[in-house]
Amino acid sequence: MTGLLALFVFSLWLLWLYYRDAKERASVSFCAWIVVAWAVIYGSRPVTEWFSGADQGRILESSIDEGNPIEALVSLSLIVAGLIALLRRHIHLSTVIRDNIWLVVFYLFWLLSVTWSDYPVITLKRLFKDLGNVVMVLVVLTDKEPIVSIKAVISRVAYLCIPLSVLLIRYFPDWGRVYSGYDRSELMWVGVATHKNTLGVLAFVGALFVLWDLLTLRGKTRKTTDKSMFVSRVVVLLMCWYLLVIANSMTSLVCAVLGSALLIILSLPTVTRRPGRVEAFGLGSVVLFVMLDSMLNIKKLFVEDLLGRDMTLTTRTDVWPVLLTYQKNPLVGEGFNTFWAGERLVRLFKSFGGIMQAHNGYLETYLNGGIVGVGLLVVLLFSAYRKIRKQLVLGAPEGSIRFVMLLSAVIYNNSEASFNKVGVLWFVTLFAIMEYRAQLHPRTAIGSTNVFPSPG
Repeated sequence: MTGLLALFVFSLWLLWLYYRDAKERASVSFCAWIVVAWAVIYGSRPVTEWFSGADQGRILESSIDEGNPIEALVSLSLIVAGLIALLRRHIHLSTVIRDNIWLVVFYLFWLLSVTWSDYPVITLKRLFKDLGNVVMVLVVLTDKEPIVSIKAVISRVAYLCIPLSVLLIRYFPDWGRVYSGYDRSELMWVGVATHKNTLGVLAFVGALFVLWDLLTLRGKTRKTTDKSMFVSRVVVLLMCWYLLVIANSMTSLVCAVLGSALLIILSLPTVTRRPGRVEAFGLGSVVLFVMLDSMLNIKKLFVEDLLGRDMTLTTRTDVWPVLLTYQKNPLVGEGFNTFWAGERLVRLFKSFGGIMQAHNGYLETYLNGGIVGVGLLVVLLFSAYRKIRKQLVLGAPEGSIRFVMLLSAVIYNNSEASFNKVGVLWFVTLFAIMEYRAQLHPRTAIGSTNVFPSPG
């Protein structure tokens, strides 16, 4: 009864939050809800699992390769809705290609991988679904005020998923907790997700965006209702950190700590417009770390004593060499997200107790795309950083969050895989990477130097 009451109170609070948020960000179009739905679904658990009972851990319950037709229909519906929104906004495909040339090359390579994949139909289906993330990011970037729109999208995802996760863990353990491990004796907090790492991503992305929102709202809360929204955001932020602590997803926790510190630092104008200082500090920190590690084995102290993990990163480094033996095409890989498919998926699933990713985004990219795929990924990330650096110098309001999310993705993918994985982190990574500088009306363009979206 207490749980149902808490769920009822949360529902009322959520409706109030959504109402106030929509009123506060009046420039955000209704189409942003399409993106919210996409992020919620692929940041939590499949739609069908919400209607199939609380029993979880049903990996390979039918066929991962074939997929679930209901889930496919949900994905298709959201992608079509996103495409309709873009068509109604008269998006210029030539502008998309011009502003995101390396991303286009990246995806063209993955499209070509259909020709050498052992499972071309699976490759094509997974690529189409992944392109849904690109569609959703474009819906955000073509909104009237893209910066306000991305804040609204991730904030609304956090308003729903973060408090609901706390409720499920606290009052509905059959939904919010699962047992994992070979003998299913290890308790794992999952909330609205299906795994602690997925919950960790939700919490760390939510924490960074809500913090960014709060930092940009400083000094703007005058009315009582505005102050109530400010307090509500602080509550959601605290819940994000609560979940990060109890979920025991160390990669997400590290990214959240580093990302939050960077957001606060980058909120200082003297730092924001001189990114060279951040680069110098980062490079100096790396050099210092390498020197101390060679003398004092700092890495072992950090991983084992501070994070409570062994040096194999929970057996990850033991698995990586074995995965390489299954990769038969080192130049171009096995095809887009197709390394984990067919007989290879069954053998690996049985050999390693149910893992379905390499737990390293760069290795995962190599397994699927070989040397060429990794090379294109590196070029894509570097070209994105160069654009973001210019935004920081020019004082673009989205520069700090783009920089932090790009860096977070680079760090996160050292022990987990999010590149080209449909989910919240890949969505915000694409937001950091992509641009859409709409064609200006000739009279508007005269004398205009602002090539970035208007500030939120």
